[in-house]
Amino acid sequence: MQPEDGVAFGTVSRSDSQAPIQQLRGIPPLDVLREKLAPAVAANPNLFYMLKVRGNFRTMHVRSCFVCEKPYPTLSKAAGQQREFRCGNVSGSIIAVFCPAYVEGINLPGWHFHFLSGDKQKGGHILGLSADTLEYQINALHDFELLLPQNPEFAGLDLCEDLSAKTAAVEG
Repeated sequence: MQPEDGVAFGTVSRSDSQAPIQQLRGIPPLDVLREKLAPAVAANPNLFYMLKVRGNFRTMHVRSCFVCEKPYPTLSKAAGQQREFRCGNVSGSIIAVFCPAYVEGINLPGWHFHFLSGDKQKGGHILGLSADTLEYQINALHDFELLLPQNPEFAGLDLCEDLSAKTAAVEG
């Protein structure tokens, strides 16, 4: 991306290439991947963690929302029009972020997984996957910067609305 390119929301971090490469074996559903990653964040669940996973996936099930334009819909409305894609025997990467519970409302607590195929032709928010062996690196993040928009649209938003039920329906 170029510096002038914008996104509605992003969680970005540099990866520490010195982080040890570890292996995960036997990943049938996404919940098993979450369980296998739990010890990595258990020592300090108040930090953010970035995860980079590489491997060959027997199955990959992702979703992607359509491009949105002003007036921008809420996440729950945009995701209600999402497309789902399934592919098999595909190599690629998972990039994931773990957010601590105290950032709920700013980001989604827990793990949030995205996939990008090695040829960069397939990807999206992961709904399901399976793999035999994956290699991963995990980085604990000890600081973060939050950039907020400086425009009238943002200034006029009511950011106190409880969206937890709508978010759970989209992300759950």
